[in-house]
Amino acid sequence: MTGFSLKDRGGSRRGAALVLVFVVTLVMSLLVAAVYILFSDNVSTQKYAEDRIGARFTAEAGIRMAVYLLSLETEFPVSTAPYYMPGDSSGWITMPGVQGRVLVVIDPRNNVTNPRAIRGMELRGRGSSGTMTMDVIMHYAPDTPSRYALLVDETIPVGFFTDGRVVEGPVHCNGIINFSSISPDSTSDPFAEEISTTAEGGFRFTDTGFSEVPHPERSAVWVRPYRQHLAGSPSWDPSSGSVDFARVSSYFSSLLRVASQMGTVVTSVKRIIIDGSTILMKSSDDGMITTLELEEGKNLVYILNGGMPVYIKSGGSIRMPLTIVTTGPVYIYGSIWGEGAGNSGPLAIVTLGDFVIPSDPRFTGGTDWSPPWDIQTESNIVVSAFLAAPSGELRSESVMYPPGEQHLDIYGGLMEKRMGRVGTSISGYQLSIEYDQGLTGVMPPYFPLLENWIITSWLEDPDYGENGTIHDDRY
Repeated sequence: MTGFSLKDRGGSRRGAALVLVFVVTLVMSLLVAAVYILFSDNVSTQKYAEDRIGARFTAEAGIRMAVYLLSLETEFPVSTAPYYMPGDSSGWITMPGVQGRVLVVIDPRNNVTNPRAIRGMELRGRGSSGTMTMDVIMHYAPDTPSRYALLVDETIPVGFFTDGRVVEGPVHCNGIINFSSISPDSTSDPFAEEISTTAEGGFRFTDTGFSEVPHPERSAVWVRPYRQHLAGSPSWDPSSGSVDFARVSSYFSSLLRVASQMGTVVTSVKRIIIDGSTILMKSSDDGMITTLELEEGKNLVYILNGGMPVYIKSGGSIRMPLTIVTTGPVYIYGSIWGEGAGNSGPLAIVTLGDFVIPSDPRFTGGTDWSPPWDIQTESNIVVSAFLAAPSGELRSESVMYPPGEQHLDIYGGLMEKRMGRVGTSISGYQLSIEYDQGLTGVMPPYFPLLENWIITSWLEDPDYGENGTIHDDRY
């Protein structure tokens, strides 16, 4: 007979319990270790993602700050060499409100042979956040007044964008742009290749009111090219940034200093004829003719006429790029023949007052100067130039003359603070603008940059090539 001890049975139970506790402890330790490893990986992954996003955000923010600084300038940098946005000696800066630092290299475009070309910029940003750095490249193009076929500050009134109106170039107005049509279909509805207004202005259709689309429901107007405009900006932009006309006017006023250095400041003249590369001037009908010879180093003429009008027309085609600035009104007393931007031009005439088409004395009975200094506004007028009146308007001295329907054709572009009247349906002039496509890439001498820079491309994690760096002159 085998004996059985209660003491032995109790010991076995304690041993089993100890084994169980050990096994459970081991399993829990393994689980804790696994959770710790997973948690650490998640934390590391989260930190990596946060630092990467932070570095990219810092790089982009730095580039946008550089664009803001560029927008404060009215001229291109003189040199095409890359330069840093102002910071410490190494180019790095700390961004306000951003946890990180950024290095921004501004690289103006090199391969531009025309000094009046609208040059783009490559901006390279390197953002640093935590343990991560990231590079971003953005290309920006500046805007300029002469890029527009029509640039208006206040309002484009009812009657301009109506049936038959075609503007094959960019149009912008800070104020309201009005559209109308009475045609039975859309074939002759108003056409604008690219058109924009601001949120404070808006597109207004005379039959349905304000709308952000090129054909509101129940409207008779289909702004053409309709399908292109449906795609939105830049073809159709109802909330574009505004253009600062006062800044443009102030810039042109400041060019007196530049013209003084050139020796091209003109005073005490009343009538001008531009003939080839020569400006002919007279202060009275029986006065002497004085001349100013134009050349590459003399392509800005500044006329100090106070508030008195200066009369300008052409004798022959103007054979060089030229900008004329006047402090007072410009009376266009005959056709003006500038070359296109892609040829010898462009020609620009800027007034700090108004452009006025004077009435021909043949109709008013007034006296006139002897030919070729006489007013020739009895019929159609052609102006091959960019006209800018940033503080004024283009208007007729009297919309009653000449009688009948005559045409004022601008081959180039027009900037004016407000749109004046040049005629009626039975007299005066009908205004048309045929855009000079060359103005998309070339601007007249000494024209300013606008504050609105346009982004054209964006690239993350760029490849600088073998041995290339962010600092290189590579654009």
